[in-house]
Amino acid sequence: MYGLITNIQRFSVHDGPGIRTTVFLSHCPLSCEWCHNPETIKGFPEVLHYSDNCIGCKKCIEVCSKNCFSWKDKIEFRSDSCDQCGVCIDNCPVSALKWTSNKYSSDTILDEVMRDKVYFDISGGGITLSGGEPLQQIEFCYDLVSKAKNLGLHVTVDTCGYVPTESLIRIMPLIDLFLYDIKAVNDNLHKKYTGKSNAVILSNFKLLCESARKIIVRVPLIPGKTNRKENLQQITSFVERYNKRIEINKIPFNALAAHKYGMLGRRSHLS
Repeated sequence: MYGLITNIQRFSVHDGPGIRTTVFLSHCPLSCEWCHNPETIKGFPEVLHYSDNCIGCKKCIEVCSKNCFSWKDKIEFRSDSCDQCGVCIDNCPVSALKWTSNKYSSDTILDEVMRDKVYFDISGGGITLSGGEPLQQIEFCYDLVSKAKNLGLHVTVDTCGYVPTESLIRIMPLIDLFLYDIKAVNDNLHKKYTGKSNAVILSNFKLLCESARKIIVRVPLIPGKTNRKENLQQITSFVERYNKRIEINKIPFNALAAHKYGMLGRRSHLS
């Protein structure tokens, strides 16, 4: 079975216990203003412009029928009218243009992951599915995770929780740890910052707690938004209502991902 993958990152130490290989899957149902992985939002491949690789040959300007490229002392890329035809990628002589995501089979991914099995065994690590929202590709995730468990791997899923409950019920017996994002308990704030209600997210969190799953809650600290004292207190109270022993990690804001929006030909909200 194949999934749409944006990156496979080896030797990751921030996505669960021990040394891990993190697989980033394409597609996310939320539209968070501060998204650090904008290349994973869409459920289809998009054009990425690696400006550091560009030699200014202007071939992209020549072949693009949508006028997405322009020259102002260097190549500038704007994706407003891009239809992701890929002609620019096919004609770039130095691979300065690439797709955000590509199809990988679960077997190919696990071949890559198992290269570091010795490090997993020593450190208590394993494989982490992230994104995007990995459970948007539930059939592929189930296939990948089933095979990972047969290989004796510890499996972590990094999820925003905005997934069909039936998908969560199906896969949760195979997951050793859920990294569960909670951005806001107040539904109006959640809609304002992510474009979606948090009703499903909070309900799915309750389900995981009642099913005695291992959970670490992660809260992105976005200045003037999620890092407000009232919001953090509400999140803590909500989590402790179900289990006071659940670890809550507060993730510092990092604006370094702003350059990714430029690579996608979009303006960044990060500052």
